[in-house]
Amino acid sequence: MRRVLRAGLVLLLAGLVALVPFGIAHANALVTVSVPNGLPLNVRSAPSVNAGVVASLPNGSQVTITCHTRGDAVDGIGGVTDVWNQLPDGGWVTDGFLETGSNAPVVPACSGGGGEFKLPYPAGSAYTITQTPGSGFSHDDDYNRHAVDFGMPTGTPVVASAGGTVYFEGWTNGGGIMALIDHGNNRCSQYAHLNTTIINAGDWVAQGQQIGTSGATGNVTGPHLHWNIVYCDSQISREIPNSVEMGTNYPTGTAPVSQNG
Repeated sequence: MRRVLRAGLVLLLAGLVALVPFGIAHANALVTVSVPNGLPLNVRSAPSVNAGVVASLPNGSQVTITCHTRGDAVDGIGGVTDVWNQLPDGGWVTDGFLETGSNAPVVPACSGGGGEFKLPYPAGSAYTITQTPGSGFSHDDDYNRHAVDFGMPTGTPVVASAGGTVYFEGWTNGGGIMALIDHGNNRCSQYAHLNTTIINAGDWVAQGQQIGTSGATGNVTGPHLHWNIVYCDSQISREIPNSVEMGTNYPTGTAPVSQNG
């Protein structure tokens, strides 16, 4: 019956009268790790039980969580939950083994709030961010400073992050096989280094519709997807993609789960 009853029992035993609005999320929360067998709680690189373990938290320790997302379901201390919480350093822990006082998330969603775009790969998938906006190397010039790179094996489906008209698809010198989707007002989402495209200039595509597959074409050191919001006519970087899943915050090494589909 999970943590709601346990929290309520503590209040009754202490003789307190309190109305606790369970399910209201607040910025950051200090919670306690509670694993029934006493083992440490794994911190993972993405909200998935298959993601790499980057650290561990001792049973009974307290930890700050900053925001939540939906990921793999875990059978925790009060039943099955798909809520995962992000730590200040970007790692992820399942909500299933945290004493939060609620069955609902207690911190805001990691989306950053109401982005119009969604991640450019199918719902439920997660791929590691290898370069973030404004990072060094190739993301510090006028054409790339707002871009996000995802490590993807060649042939991974790439989907439209928002609906629009295909402004361009074809070969470019640096970006290899590229697609640009026009969302109006000279504003395009850009998908570069593709292996294939399955759309043509002038086509209308819906959000979540497959437009091609990822690859390693153009000026690259390995297969990945380069995703950006650019001016359609010049391909100059315009803004950081504001996504439903991540807002405009894309920490390197994290692997956000797509809701695009």
